[in-house]
Amino acid sequence: MIALLVGSQHSLPARLPAQPVSGARTTSRPVASRRHLTAWISLIGTSPPQLAFLDCSLPNRSILYTNDQDGEIQMAFLLARGAKNVVTEVQRWQYFLRRQGLDQVGAIDGDFGMNTEVASKFFQVKAGLPPSGKLDDKTLTRAQAMGYSVLPDDHYQKLVAKGGPAKPTNLQSPSDKSREKDFGCFKFTQLPLAQRPRAESIVIKGSCDGSAADWVAENVVTFDMPQLKFAVGYHGKFRCHKAAESVFRKVFAAWEEADLLHLVISYAGFFLPRYKFGKAPPGAGGHGPKSSKDVSDLSNHSFGSAFDINATQNWIGDTPADWGAKGCVRELVAIANKHNIYWGGHFTQPKDGMHFEISAL
Repeated sequence: MIALLVGSQHSLPARLPAQPVSGARTTSRPVASRRHLTAWISLIGTSPPQLAFLDCSLPNRSILYTNDQDGEIQMAFLLARGAKNVVTEVQRWQYFLRRQGLDQVGAIDGDFGMNTEVASKFFQVKAGLPPSGKLDDKTLTRAQAMGYSVLPDDHYQKLVAKGGPAKPTNLQSPSDKSREKDFGCFKFTQLPLAQRPRAESIVIKGSCDGSAADWVAENVVTFDMPQLKFAVGYHGKFRCHKAAESVFRKVFAAWEEADLLHLVISYAGFFLPRYKFGKAPPGAGGHGPKSSKDVSDLSNHSFGSAFDINATQNWIGDTPADWGAKGCVRELVAIANKHNIYWGGHFTQPKDGMHFEISAL
């Protein structure tokens, strides 16, 4: 049984029990024109009684919880074309629609534009809902029943206030010695500048100990990473060191398990033999054979132990995209750290927010 009571916003109790309201959703349309009118819902027969409210000054919000552990009322994100949407939540909705086979969305870009509106209508029609083209309350309820994650609308505000992600104390960018131990040593040369695809490019030859005439053929593998299916720039091929494959597979699977793949909107690199950006030796003539163990300025991409995502929003030298912003990868970092993967956003200088590398096997 549900009772609907109406009162002023100032009649809220100081604290409500921190329990979710099961199925307690209302229309996002204001129930009255007074700005601070609050609709109260009491679920009779629950113990303790559960209460929720709808502030009519927030027409684009729906009831989610009575309150969190801090005693604060929480409501869910709703999205629409032209609304003040949180970009990362638009990415979440676009990713969900793509998983339903609604490719009308196009690229997952955080823009609730015409494509996303059309795809939303297709979803609503298939679900037997009014085709508003918005992620409205009824659509949210249906999507949630299909596995769509619903977050409280203070989620990103709390993340910003918390800061971070925290820099791990047990991980660091790999040293030359640990990198050699995990991935081996190779001989390499550098062609004259006019013959390189980029200034930092190198040509890898055989292994340092002579056991492999072609270090790349011996150590680099190519496979499909299905979690990158909707990422711009991914074409079905992920290349890395054979010793790194299981680590990378596990971290992408963990991101998927945590329902965070909507955050991976583009894919920019994997195995790529080169020096670090700006660290190519001076001059245009290139150089003869060197051993990787003797050169500290080689990129971890040369060893197939690193990959880049969301490069445009997290370019090297720039501050990585903030919580809730397009291309933000910050929510991915803690899980990556659990798999011994270090984030370039934690580099001292320059920051490299697109970059994830294996610290140690």
